[in-house]
Amino acid sequence: GNAKLRYQITSGNTGGVFDVEPEVGAIFIAQPLDYEQNKRYKLHVLASDGKWEDYTTVTVNVVNKNDEAPVFTVNEYYGSVTEELDGSPVFVLQVTASDPDKDADQEALRYSLHGQGAESEFIIDEVTGKIYAQRTLDREERAVWRFVVLATDEGGEGLTGFTDVIINVWDINDNAPIFPCPLSCHGDVSENSVIGTSVMEMTATDLDDSAVGQNAVLSYRIVGILDVTNSKQGGVPTFSEMFSINPTTGTITVGLGGLDREQIESYLLVVEARDGGGMTGTGTATIQVKDVNDHAPRFIDHSCQARISENAEPNAEVLELAAEDRDTGENAQLTFSVVAGDQEQKFYMVSHKQEQHGVLRLKKRLDYERHSEQKFNLTLKVEDLDFSSFLHCMVEVEDYNDHAPVFIPHFLSLAPLPEDISVGTSVARLVASDSDSGQNRDITYSLSEDSDTEGLFTIDQSGVLSVARPLDREKTAQHQLVVIATDHGIPALTGSATVQLPLLDVNDNGPEFEAAYSPVVFENVAGPQVVRLNQTSTLLRAMDRDSPENGLPFHFTVPPEYRYSNDFYLQDNLNGSATLTALRTFDRERQKEFLLPIVMSDSGHPAKTVTSTLTVTIGDQNDHAHVAGEKHISINSHRGRMPTTVLGKVYAPDPDDWDNKTYVFEGHMPR
Repeated sequence: GNAKLRYQITSGNTGGVFDVEPEVGAIFIAQPLDYEQNKRYKLHVLASDGKWEDYTTVTVNVVNKNDEAPVFTVNEYYGSVTEELDGSPVFVLQVTASDPDKDADQEALRYSLHGQGAESEFIIDEVTGKIYAQRTLDREERAVWRFVVLATDEGGEGLTGFTDVIINVWDINDNAPIFPCPLSCHGDVSENSVIGTSVMEMTATDLDDSAVGQNAVLSYRIVGILDVTNSKQGGVPTFSEMFSINPTTGTITVGLGGLDREQIESYLLVVEARDGGGMTGTGTATIQVKDVNDHAPRFIDHSCQARISENAEPNAEVLELAAEDRDTGENAQLTFSVVAGDQEQKFYMVSHKQEQHGVLRLKKRLDYERHSEQKFNLTLKVEDLDFSSFLHCMVEVEDYNDHAPVFIPHFLSLAPLPEDISVGTSVARLVASDSDSGQNRDITYSLSEDSDTEGLFTIDQSGVLSVARPLDREKTAQHQLVVIATDHGIPALTGSATVQLPLLDVNDNGPEFEAAYSPVVFENVAGPQVVRLNQTSTLLRAMDRDSPENGLPFHFTVPPEYRYSNDFYLQDNLNGSATLTALRTFDRERQKEFLLPIVMSDSGHPAKTVTSTLTVTIGDQNDHAHVAGEKHISINSHRGRMPTTVLGKVYAPDPDDWDNKTYVFEGHMPR
């Protein structure tokens, strides 16, 4: 136990980096070593057995280890290179790094370039850290390049440090100003705008650097103004300063007053933009002059007349009117109306605003027969949003044949006239009236054929009704004549009146047999015998077509030469009838009939006497036998053929002619 040792570090152990096994004496590392902080330690070590001690010094040399990455002199490097430089490669800048490791070989650092454009646009010398541009640069494509440069110690095999490198490409004036509108920039301004009114911005762009120098600082001017309103060749130069431009901002404003769209509605401006380096670019600005409602509409026609028939239907077109307005767009949309001369609102107007015409139409039916509706002096108005003008229009209404002729009175009863009134005698005058005008009121008079089928009357064009042919009361006791008045309109209209004309009887008809007498007196009958005039009566009666005062009683007689005849005797019964008596026996085979003149008189004043014949037939008795008869008939046959043929009546001679014979074949009947 007296020989058991214990070890202990008593001093020199800075930071407690080392420790010792107390029973073994093995010194070991207790904390990490840092060459850069302490390169050597002198440790004082004690050995003790509990009573006795001894000391020794242990020197520990710390060998350096590569634990520090290279460090650049600055965190960011800035460099610049001018665009479009020839003679590559072009030196841009140099980066420098150092190795913080003690006794490190600074010459063993190696540089490398990383990022878009490394090894293509830019390269770096790996030993010196110099960066070069190896291609011609275009600032307008890329103005700033950003890279990361790495520095690696131990010949590129050790630790690595990094820094940022920012390279600006310096601008040269290699771009002319450009206006953004490919063909033409567009602006607009209202006509009559005051001087200084802003029209549009005509701004160009310059791809050069606006932050450095004057390469992208632009100034503007107008180099030409063209009037393109009425030109198909691209414009007509106008020698005016109608527009001006702010040289700094490119704002185009009205330069002169008096912009008039109706004269020039479109301008073409050629604008030049110049940068600080003297490069120029041009652009065109098309300026539309916007319409302002500064013109009143006008009717194209200075006078207006129209005609319309009174039978026109509502909504019928009367006339169409056109107007013009030098303005455009909504300022030229025109409205038409009737403002005067139409108290009863017979008309209205339909506006076709876009087409700038209006149609006058009928609103209510017209009546020419009203004096106030024969002519209208209308005042028509055309207006836009602010202005209006007027036109006087004379509308004449044409009469339409809408009224038929009218008789007053329409029924005329005349006093009776004698039936023997002379042909040509005027019996009445009728007058019709027509409310229409012109030929529509001209009237032609006529008689209805149905009321005067025999043409007994006529009427002239003054309305005088006359007798045209002899009248006969016995045929027509009273005439109902329909007089027709026809106007001359198209189509013609008619009116009618009825004329009642009774006739007074004149004794112009004598008595006549009441019936169609056919008396028969049979032969071989002894007389005297009363002759039966028909199957029902033995009385001879008469009638008279005249009125009763010119009729009964009738008187019957025979002519003087027949009064003492031995054949027949006529007895006047003095009551309007007579009796005929056969005085002897008659033989039909000697005389078949007798014609007796009968003289008849009526009671008229003067009396009318007529003679009519009465035919008396002698009736046949079968008082004669018939004798044998003979008839020769020749028939032609063709080739032995003959058709069935009627040969005729069998000839049987017999003085009697009323008997009925029966015929039969005697013996064999040939086929």
